[in-house]
Amino acid sequence: MLAMVLSIASGARAEPPGHATDLVTRSLVLAAGGVEAQLTAEINLQARRVGRPLSLAPDLWYGLTPRWTIGLIHSNRSVDRIDASATFCLRRFQTRCDRLYRGSGIDVRWSWKTGPLSVAPRARVLLRDVDPIKPAVTLGAMVRWTRGRFAIESDPYLRLGLANRDEGNRAALFLPVWLAVQPTCHWLIAIHTGYDSELAIWRDGYHVPFGLVVRARATSYLDVGVEAGFTSLLGPQNNIKQRAALVTLGWRN
Repeated sequence: MLAMVLSIASGARAEPPGHATDLVTRSLVLAAGGVEAQLTAEINLQARRVGRPLSLAPDLWYGLTPRWTIGLIHSNRSVDRIDASATFCLRRFQTRCDRLYRGSGIDVRWSWKTGPLSVAPRARVLLRDVDPIKPAVTLGAMVRWTRGRFAIESDPYLRLGLANRDEGNRAALFLPVWLAVQPTCHWLIAIHTGYDSELAIWRDGYHVPFGLVVRARATSYLDVGVEAGFTSLLGPQNNIKQRAALVTLGWRN
C-alpha cells in the first residue's frame, strides 16, 4: 500500500501532527485527534481499455489515541492492491467494475513498536463486493525497517472470507513489500512487489504484483502520489495485460 511506504515512527511517542520533514519517517498510526484523508483515482491501463474501468476511491483515518487509529476505506491501495475496480466505479467494465458501489471496509491499527523497526498490528473488516455479498476479515501487521533515507516495508495479512467462499471469497494470503528511498525531503520513490494467493491454490495460483511509486510532499499537510504497475506480473496465473495507475491526493494534519 502506498500510504504505508511513507510512514515510520520516529520514537516511542507519536510525532506532532502535520510537520514530519521526512516522508519515510511518518508514524504508522496517527496522533490522537489526527486525521488522514486520501482520494485515489484508479485507472485501468490495459491496451484498448484505458480508463475502463475507472474508479474514485476515498479513504479516511482518525487517531483515537496515540496508539490506536481507525479508518473507513474503499481503495485498492488500502488493501495493498494494484487495480482499478474500487468503490466508486465511475466508468464500468463487465464484471471487474460493474456497479457504482462495490464495497467498503473498516481498518484498525495499533502501534506496538516504534523506532527504526516499527510494527503496527492491523485488522480490517471488509465488504469486498455486494453482488454476491462478500464479507471478509483480515489479520496482519504493518512492519517497517528504516536506515537513513531508505525503508523496507511490508503489510502481510491473512484474509478470511465469511460468506460466499465458493463465489470467489476464499481465504487468501497477502505478502506485499515496498523498497523505498527518499532522495530529498519532499520526494519518495519506491518499488512495490510481493506475493498473494488464495490458500487453496497457493502452489499454482499465486501472483507477484509489480509497481513503481512516486510521492511528493506539496505542503506540510498535502501529498500527491502516483503508482503504476501490474496486478500480476509474475506467477502461474500472471496476466501482464492487467495493469493500472493509482493517482492519490492525500491530506494529513
